Amino acid sequence: MKKKRVRLYLQRLIGNLFGGSFASYINSTHGLELDELRQYQTGDDLRSVDWKTTSRIGRLHVRLKLVDKRATIFFIIDKSRSEKFGSFYHTKEDIVAKLLSLLVYAASETGNEIGFLAFTDRVEQYIPPKTGENEAFKNMKKVLTDEPSSHFTDINAALTFLHKKVQSPSLIFILSDFFAPHNYERSLKTLSYRHEVIPVIVSDKRESCIPKARGYLTIRDVETHCNKTISTTEALNVPAPFYALLRKLTISGITIQTDEDEGIWIKKISEFFDKRIRRGGRIKK
Repeated sequence: MKKKRVRLYLQRLIGNLFGGSFASYINSTHGLELDELRQYQTGDDLRSVDWKTTSRIGRLHVRLKLVDKRATIFFIIDKSRSEKFGSFYHTKEDIVAKLLSLLVYAASETGNEIGFLAFTDRVEQYIPPKTGENEAFKNMKKVLTDEPSSHFTDINAALTFLHKKVQSPSLIFILSDFFAPHNYERSLKTLSYRHEVIPVIVSDKRESCIPKARGYLTIRDVETHCNKTISTTEALNVPAPFYALLRKLTISGITIQTDEDEGIWIKKISEFFDKRIRRGGRIKK
């Protein structure tokens, strides 16, 4: 039931971005499935009246359905070595796989075209958008299981590649920890001008927050294998620099922590979609 809520919110978002106002999008008697019941308003089609609910409550109620709005949706997946880090029960790589499964389920079941791009410091894999739930899950499994040829990260390489490949307005999810060289401001800005870009930031608290203690801590970069010694005399609580870039470009994202469970992910994603719908606006043509 919780996964279905994500799917309904995502389909509402697609209608909002690609098909005009949210109200006109769901107020339809001909659609894919029932979305909700609400009290009759002037101008509603009488054919949409739900007589069973009306007789029970005593006031006219109408059935609103999700109409057949389809979109092209891309998932950009970070396959660099930093995704293998996790200081709690799961690694970031584990969380990305579960989040991707949840989002692909929500995106593919209503007939959207689903494409994938896996990257490290290069494009590791590109799968053009295709329809069909089985096709989407088969391609997702391939992206997740294929071993990358590199361990490093370059988000700019992925964004530049996709901008050249995809011309029609699309919905693009970027699943990454965003620990990468900060050379992608221009490519992210360019991509977000034509498409709706949603960063899904998977992070671990130990990467930005270290409790206060007396002594020193030696840490190793999992991608470069370089060691660094830091003082723990003062508690470390530094926000990652990419958040400032997202604010500068007015791009909203979803942050998921490795110590959170699926119920929290679903709540965060549903609330983000709902907030984005209420904000309004459409993808630029």
